Amino acid sequence: MADNLRRAIQDINLGVDDEPILLPVEACQAAARVNQYSLIGRALIPRKQNIRTIVATFPRLWGLSGIISGRVVERRRFQFVFPSEELMQSILNRGPWAFNDRMLIIQRWTPDQTEMDLNCIPFWVQIRGIPLQFLSTTVIRHIADRLGHVIAVDFNPEAAAAVEFVRVKINWNVDSPLKFQKNFQFTPGVNTLLRFQYERLRGFCDICGLLTHDSGACVLQAPNENAPDGPPGDDNNDDDMNEDFQENAHGDQEQPHEDNEANDVAMDG
Repeated sequence: MADNLRRAIQDINLGVDDEPILLPVEACQAAARVNQYSLIGRALIPRKQNIRTIVATFPRLWGLSGIISGRVVERRRFQFVFPSEELMQSILNRGPWAFNDRMLIIQRWTPDQTEMDLNCIPFWVQIRGIPLQFLSTTVIRHIADRLGHVIAVDFNPEAAAAVEFVRVKINWNVDSPLKFQKNFQFTPGVNTLLRFQYERLRGFCDICGLLTHDSGACVLQAPNENAPDGPPGDDNNDDDMNEDFQENAHGDQEQPHEDNEANDVAMDG
């Protein structure tokens, strides 16, 4: 309480009417060049995803220790700074990323980015069940449009391989619940059930489909079944960070997610 009061009293506007101070242009330009290739992210379930541990873990996971720098920024966000656009883009291409079996939002940072912009995860989604007579890029895109903002459609009508499913890349807004099955009418009045599988998906509420809480904290449950994601309080304090590092050292708690089983085994120790 006392610390909060001390911080609050320093919010007064003493100095706001002073003459503006012009910083050296060269220093500002150099700083902008250093920070131009940056990824910014946030945890979807902060009680289960310690931000400081994320910042410490991912450079090592990516094989970039000593090459990139990470830091915690305001509003429980984190940032990684890269030396080149190619290296930064390679990490985005390997996404989406998860930590402690729950999804992370990680996007390219831009100076005009708002807090609302940091709300989407690009998922490759497999669409299964489209009748062969309706299989075309145009129809696939119409289906994908009903899921979210379409980034890409991965379908080659001239490919000789069997088509078990088609893939679309969707920029998924995490305020929307995931959908795994949905009826479409290719012929009026005739329902066809399509199924969707999200590649590299980790942790979601299997009651409502949202990525932003676990099933035990879903408001759609009966009140006596509700349980919070974790204890109240600031999960990003130093004590939490120390506990997370101890757990990671034994390889049995918070873990980032890579996209192949060999890496999963290595991380699981």
